[in-house]
Amino acid sequence: MTENKTEIFGVGKQKVLDEFLPDRKFITKMIILWTLIWIAMIAIIVASCISIILEAKDVTRVVVLFSSITAGVMVPVYIIGIIFIFPYYNSINYALTTQEIIVNRGFLIKRTKIVPYRNITNFVMRRGILDRIIGGNNFGTINIETAGQGGDKSHPEQRLEGVMDVSSYTDKIRGILSKMKGQAAITADTEIASSLDEEDLLSKILETLKEISSKL
Repeated sequence: MTENKTEIFGVGKQKVLDEFLPDRKFITKMIILWTLIWIAMIAIIVASCISIILEAKDVTRVVVLFSSITAGVMVPVYIIGIIFIFPYYNSINYALTTQEIIVNRGFLIKRTKIVPYRNITNFVMRRGILDRIIGGNNFGTINIETAGQGGDKSHPEQRLEGVMDVSSYTDKIRGILSKMKGQAAITADTEIASSLDEEDLLSKILETLKEISSKL
């Protein structure tokens, strides 16, 4: 957790409550999902080849064509997809500040998504079957919905994916929002920062007392 006020993505100085990365189990999840997509593409090619085989007289030629497509195109596509997963994973980071949630991702095209707390209407902790298989009951995604999503509510405004201790982070966001409930955003931000400043002050006092005690 970062204690100092930090300039974040050019949006001004604000208090960073927590900075974290997706768990490395998210790599496993992405590899499994990409493998399933790749298998689905192979299945489509197989289905197409079967229809061609039923119509064609030269079955051997169709089998050779399918093998060539698989070995020459689909296998390299799969390998390239796996390679791209690792730099994409390394590009993802999340930050909870006193004003907003910041998501940074993308290794070819860097994208920064900023979601102010005052715009959040709902957030949902999601743990799918694959999440539970890979990381147990405390690995998943936090879907964030905002007032600015428009008419399509089927997709969340932002996702915090691959989060370990997803329950803890969900409670942390809930706590921040509860402090802001019924108040202006700047007032709520001040209260959060103030409470954190008090904790920092107590920590510094404790450290000072320890230093004094060690010199006695």
